Amino acid sequence: MSKVVPRNATIHDVAKRAGVSYQTVSRVINNHVSVAPATRQRVLHAIEELKYKPSLIAKGLVTRRSHLIGIVASATDQYGPAQIVQHVEQSARLCGYDSMLTTLRRFEAAEMVQAVARLQQFGVDGLVLLTPYDAHEVVPVIGAQVPFILIDATTEVDGPSVSVDQFEGGRIATEHLIELGHRQILHLGGPVEWSDADLRYRGYCAALAAHRLPELPRLNGDWSAQSGFNVLEAALAGGLTFTAVFAGNDQMALGAMSALARAGRRVPEDVSVVGFDGTPESAFYQPPLTTVQQNFAQLGRKSLEELIRRIQGQRLGASHHVFQPHLLVRATTVPPGPRA
Repeated sequence: MSKVVPRNATIHDVAKRAGVSYQTVSRVINNHVSVAPATRQRVLHAIEELKYKPSLIAKGLVTRRSHLIGIVASATDQYGPAQIVQHVEQSARLCGYDSMLTTLRRFEAAEMVQAVARLQQFGVDGLVLLTPYDAHEVVPVIGAQVPFILIDATTEVDGPSVSVDQFEGGRIATEHLIELGHRQILHLGGPVEWSDADLRYRGYCAALAAHRLPELPRLNGDWSAQSGFNVLEAALAGGLTFTAVFAGNDQMALGAMSALARAGRRVPEDVSVVGFDGTPESAFYQPPLTTVQQNFAQLGRKSLEELIRRIQGQRLGASHHVFQPHLLVRATTVPPGPRA
């Protein structure tokens, strides 16, 4: 005997159960004010009993809003972008919005514009665009098509944005090592095309310049622990002298620490190490990693707050909201030893 699959309840089923018209059910679903409290409660009770799920499309026809947010991101295999997407989605749900994510194969203006066009076909109310690369070409094309907010864009980009001050993060990481007495500080940065990596490097350079200290050769990995290991192992093999390493993220810091251990260099007795991001795992490295922490939850909340204000029609201009990172001092940084 074949199993009978129960059909989903319709708006007419709810109306019949509550003893009202389907138009009244629609007004309740869309929070219309012209429904008596007792009637509203009967309808809500019927919706719960029947497990009725209103159609977003039908709801959108009434409200002219889909309550759907589009997210365009790239490099979501990396900790930072993945955390940002997660917190944007969480914030969207708390604000009563569903979200739809499109991941770019590579960050290019043309791909970003195509992704935006695809999301617009679903009637998204607004867009959150993660732009860890140069976004100057993207904003003019999107223009006034749909409300949007940029995350991780530099403040020079002419569009509303929410970001963490990456330059300041690089500066305070390097300043911490200088205050401990280090004078030969190596920077292991992320991919040069990432604006975050470039800004952290600039912060490193600014701190050194302020103390008239030399910059060591710029080294770059791909954000992975493996690249941190490979790049630092090559630097050690090449005879580069340093007493401290500022790594562009915690994963590369982990790889650098492994390379130092293989070379017989102790952390922090021989070489101090600072990471970036404040990953949960960094507290459990051996020894626990000093790192610059970013507040990804704050980014998610603020981006949705600003986007919703734009969806609601508030004229806010190209405002930039920049949050400050902070240094978590742990066990991988100490004053330089006798060899320094």
